[in-house]
Amino acid sequence: MTGGGPNGATTTIIYYIYNNAFEWYHMGYAAAISWVLFLIIFVITVLKWRFYGRSVHYS
Repeated sequence: MTGGGPNGATTTIIYYIYNNAFEWYHMGYAAAISWVLFLIIFVITVLKWRFYGRSVHYS
């Protein structure tokens, strides 16, 4: 929406990956960033499962 704002102030990681892949044609770099993002999300998920369990609690 803002194109990253002034000096990239509002650029999100997903928008940055998209720009690298499809605007600037840096596919390898975008793929590497995507893998790093995947690993960060995966580690957070595993830690959540370990400390809070996998079950769903309905209130």
